[in-house]
Amino acid sequence: MNSIELTPRKVSEVLKDNQTLCADRINRYFGAFDTRIFSKSKYEKLEKVGEPEPKGFTGSFFERYSKKSDRKCFDGNDVSAAVSLSIRGEGFWVASLLNENIDLSYFSSRDYDFCISEVAEDFFHQPRMKEIYEKLTKIDGIGRVAASKLLASKRPNLFPIFDNKVSSLFLHSDDKSWQKRGNYFDWCKNWRNIMADSDVKVLLSDISTETKNVCQPLRALDVIFWLETQEKDIEKRLKC
Repeated sequence: MNSIELTPRKVSEVLKDNQTLCADRINRYFGAFDTRIFSKSKYEKLEKVGEPEPKGFTGSFFERYSKKSDRKCFDGNDVSAAVSLSIRGEGFWVASLLNENIDLSYFSSRDYDFCISEVAEDFFHQPRMKEIYEKLTKIDGIGRVAASKLLASKRPNLFPIFDNKVSSLFLHSDDKSWQKRGNYFDWCKNWRNIMADSDVKVLLSDISTETKNVCQPLRALDVIFWLETQEKDIEKRLKC
């Protein structure tokens, strides 16, 4: 997959041309998981002598922790959900996050599966949303990526994850990479428009049906495109 502009038309084209592959990726991502009993370096040594890597993705546990979290505040389940997506759970930011007691009432009344497409276009640029984000990112150890994963744990169909590798797949309208220019709230606004697109909705609904609704539609997109960045883990590339 070459870098594409982050627009409803481009994303719908990718989904339409790769429906089977998209469903296969989600099924594989949320498939069997082997408990890790050795360090990563040990597994790399074992792989060199023909021992297979353990099956599964730690991110497949994101939903299990997220669903258990308190809907009205950040708690340890949100931390665990975010850590499962490969960020370091350092004690200084974990303690600081709970110590800050960040007010989430701006969106806490929304259902867990509330869709990003249902909010107003300026939802992410309102002062209360900015305040939540600024309180998160002022904590040492929580940057743009970690903040997006913590927010996604609260409402995984409302807050898109900002991943450095995934964002590098997409371009601004000026052909510059989102990874280099990525403002989180602008990223959210673009995904809101994508999720509101009628073609994208139909395609995601079909994919969700094929994968037994194992995750929220917005999260499914994150999984599909994240696996695109993991070249050694995939057999096929997305056509675009």
